[in-house]
Amino acid sequence: MDKIAFADELFNQLDDLATAEGLQLVDVEIKGQMQRPIVIVYLDKDGGIGIDVLAAANRWIGAALDDCIDSAYTLEVSSPGGRERKKDNG
Repeated sequence: MDKIAFADELFNQLDDLATAEGLQLVDVEIKGQMQRPIVIVYLDKDGGIGIDVLAAANRWIGAALDDCIDSAYTLEVSSPGGRERKKDNG
């Protein structure tokens, strides 16, 4: 599976989890080699997102990724900056 397809798959898996946490999943990127990917997840919420929310999200996202990534990976959870949402909910 290539990086774009893998990022799309992860986006679809994480989107409902983010919504359940009161967050909006903005984007998922995959960097580095697929044998040890760097997974970057961008989250936002009304009023902006703080470090405490990002730290908590790191835990539930990591648990979700552990179920679908068989190799070692690096997880980065960040605010979106100027990014727009990758996909519509509809």
